[in-house]
Amino acid sequence: MRLIPMNLSAHMRRMAIFVAVAMLSAVAAFGQVHTSDTYRYLLTREGAMDHLEYLTSEEVAGRESGTSQAMRTAEYIAACMESYGVRPFRSVSFFQPFSLPAGKGGSSKYSTSAGVKIEKKGHNVVGYLPSGRKNAPYVIVGAHFDHLGIIDGKVYPGADDNASGVAALLELARMFGKRHQERGDLEANIVFVAFDGNNFSLQGSKHFVSRLGIPPGNITCMVNMDQIGSTLSPVGKNPEYLLVLGGNKLKVWQKGQLDFANEYFGLGLELDYSYYGSQDFYDIFYRLSDQQSFTAVGVPALLFTSGITKHTNKESDSVDNLDVDVLVKRIDLIYRFIWLIL
Repeated sequence: MRLIPMNLSAHMRRMAIFVAVAMLSAVAAFGQVHTSDTYRYLLTREGAMDHLEYLTSEEVAGRESGTSQAMRTAEYIAACMESYGVRPFRSVSFFQPFSLPAGKGGSSKYSTSAGVKIEKKGHNVVGYLPSGRKNAPYVIVGAHFDHLGIIDGKVYPGADDNASGVAALLELARMFGKRHQERGDLEANIVFVAFDGNNFSLQGSKHFVSRLGIPPGNITCMVNMDQIGSTLSPVGKNPEYLLVLGGNKLKVWQKGQLDFANEYFGLGLELDYSYYGSQDFYDIFYRLSDQQSFTAVGVPALLFTSGITKHTNKESDSVDNLDVDVLVKRIDLIYRFIWLIL
């Protein structure tokens, strides 16, 4: 079908071509938006709560890196990924072990009952959904699962920091895993990674990046979710907000998909790309989480967060102090965003 009449002047033809391309792009985007509804039903408050309750339970007792509780957490995440149809990434195992550096105990080694020194290990959990396209780009979705563990006999549950991000990671894996199982039409490879060792100077994400083996130019975006369950530090008067750091790292059309999805689906989140309007705090906070390991090697990376609250790094960081309904809205937005940039 011919869209551009042949009897137009060169200038008018260029303008007509521009309009035609824009119209075709809009039609394609509209189709993408509607197909994203297909698996949205899998995202529920109950599903997010199941993850939050386990990740803050006594069984995993604060998820300190290098402990049996952290290993149980890693096993839970791997089991969820496998049940969602996500496969291990370049391995027969979901687990990517690494040595922990000196930590809060002053050393990464501990003594057994026999007095033998054994090196502490962290374990990233890495899953993968392959694209059917040859030479397809990658999208990496991450969240750290470790927290402070037990200090002076008191458990630090880390609900917001960062059970909330892991719950989001797993719900995204659930939705995209179902799409891959049923349709096998991913336009990009998706890597889901739950980082250990965040509280050990980002050691888990540094280890992951050092062994990634994918050229930075082949990675569309890295999406990191760290503390996204609270409504206690709003940008303005709207408690349903989300801080987005690193938007300037994306292409203009990619960043636009966030605003588009937020408006089109009526999510009503107030998106702040400036970290409360403070460039200094923006720069500091953007370096504090695992996306920093990716930007250091030239990978464009976003951080989604609801900010620091009065419960951060305290015993009071419990599920009771989260807003799970708003967390689900934030996961919904991130899901639509990833769908649109694939």
